[in-house]
Amino acid sequence: MRIRNVYIVIATFILLLSACKGKEEAIPAYIRIDSLAVNVTPEQGSEIHEIAAVNVYVDEQYLGLFEIPCTIPALYSGSHKLTLIPSVRLNGANNQYYTYRHLKNKDTTIFLTPGKITQTSTLAFSYKSNTEFAWVEDFEDNNSSLIRLFSSKGDTSFISNEDYSLNGHFARKTPCLKVVMSAADSSKTIDMASFKYFSGLPLNGSDLMFEFDVKSPLPLQMAMIRKNSSGKQYLPYVYIFETGGKWKRFYVNLIYELYNQPADTEIQLLLSPMKDPGLSGNQEIFFDNIRFSYLK
Repeated sequence: MRIRNVYIVIATFILLLSACKGKEEAIPAYIRIDSLAVNVTPEQGSEIHEIAAVNVYVDEQYLGLFEIPCTIPALYSGSHKLTLIPSVRLNGANNQYYTYRHLKNKDTTIFLTPGKITQTSTLAFSYKSNTEFAWVEDFEDNNSSLIRLFSSKGDTSFISNEDYSLNGHFARKTPCLKVVMSAADSSKTIDMASFKYFSGLPLNGSDLMFEFDVKSPLPLQMAMIRKNSSGKQYLPYVYIFETGGKWKRFYVNLIYELYNQPADTEIQLLLSPMKDPGLSGNQEIFFDNIRFSYLK
């Protein structure tokens, strides 16, 4: 009986091998996405963005989350619907992708050929019609709604025309806010704040996205002052490391300190460079392309 069982196993294995040889593997097509864009109107701020990844669907079937640029294998042939859902790096973390819900999904038609790469054009997202822009500041009019709230004698801030580039994209000269922390600043910090408190915000768990570009040799503390019938609080929110001489863009979701707060809640947003006591000389920090938005 044992020998007979061995013959049965061998015969079954041979049949399986024959079946595998006769079946051809499917050849995928490939979708190549090199760049993305964001279309804006004047009241929505700058077109500068850092959409770092997209969730990809073909004919409503989910293929996965892919970093940009990417080449995506897809077992499809012919004409199909391609859908992209944008994601950003939350709080500047390289491994923390977050769906940016204020932008509409991007739908387009794509023709796929097995074994070949189909290159997409630069696909552009646009904002949903129910996006409210509470604060937009790109310093283009030579005025600033980002003001010095607390600073020491000798600290200054003014609009300056500077070189700008975000990871090799959007290279240009641009007006931005230049903040100079004086070498004589004994407080070791300077609080740059929104010129007003924001009220009427959704407090039901909706995303409240605060975006900004910064170039700084110093670490910064992004914080808020929250004021309502329960009192007034200073709330540190995100610690930002020095940017190594480069512009960096940050997306911060303010939902966590605003969810389920009293209806009369107002907030003021702060960006505060912090100088190490060991540093000497003036320190220059630059801000640009500020946007604070939420869904109505």
